[in-house]
Amino acid sequence: MSSKRKIADSMLDLVGDIPLVRLNRIGRDCGAEILVKPEFLNPAGSMKDRVALRMVEAAEAAGQLQPGGHIVESTTGNTGAGLAFVAAVKGYRFSAFVPDDVADAGRQAIMQAFGANFVPFAVDGELGDLAGRQQCRQMEQAQPGVWWSRQFANAHNVAAHEHGTAREIIEKTDGRLDAFVASVGSGGALLGIGRALKEHDPAIRVVAVEPQCWPALSAPDSEVDGLSGGICAALRASGIVDTIVRLDDAEAAAMADRLAREEGMFCGVSSGANVVAALQVARDLGEGRRVVTCLCDSRDRYFFNTAYVT
Repeated sequence: MSSKRKIADSMLDLVGDIPLVRLNRIGRDCGAEILVKPEFLNPAGSMKDRVALRMVEAAEAAGQLQPGGHIVESTTGNTGAGLAFVAAVKGYRFSAFVPDDVADAGRQAIMQAFGANFVPFAVDGELGDLAGRQQCRQMEQAQPGVWWSRQFANAHNVAAHEHGTAREIIEKTDGRLDAFVASVGSGGALLGIGRALKEHDPAIRVVAVEPQCWPALSAPDSEVDGLSGGICAALRASGIVDTIVRLDDAEAAAMADRLAREEGMFCGVSSGANVVAALQVARDLGEGRRVVTCLCDSRDRYFFNTAYVT
């Protein structure tokens, strides 16, 4: 998304280089300045576009993904949309394995618009939602030309943010920030950005945001070899997270509404959660300090989920 570029060779050139935007109405009485990074401006609508592009290009460089190849991943939405987008530009097939208990029509429509094959799977049984990852692994092992991106364990998920998103934050703030707030998700953004920011200035406070219903850091799931662990386990072991904020969906959805109506920011529920937590941190830090967070994705993928539509 470079402002210096006049003609892009493809839509892939528009991934990243997202500016920071100051909140003007929300949090104006908090004391600290709150800057948000509207990552929904990436071409497929989320910060996962960065991850998808980096993972695919690394697989190409390593010879794991050949022309005409087939990318597979277990995903509930944003990584799937990012991979579908990258696959469309590069000419690969993409299949998204999605748990049938959380299959969302909006996210499915976005993936399918890019030509993805949508494969729901049952979460019943011992593996639960890890069954999708198991199917990806089996498909990769059994079928030539299939590459499983392994978003929850792929080091390039972290590197995309450590060497991309974080560097943009440091550059665009002239290196001056006091806290960074991010939802956990796969852990890649929090680990990658947090690691780079701590390297830049160990005093920067890194705050993780968890939904009450899924405490990924504070109550980790049992490990299943080759299917779980990965980035979240590395994030727990890293020690870079200074504080964990737990929020319910209602708070996050209400803030997403406010961001659209008061700041003109068309972002989703995880973005709302990040801003709620950023407000808490801003009040704690006080006058003259600066808090940065990301608006992870666009609100369009939540339109078919009535829990988040008001």
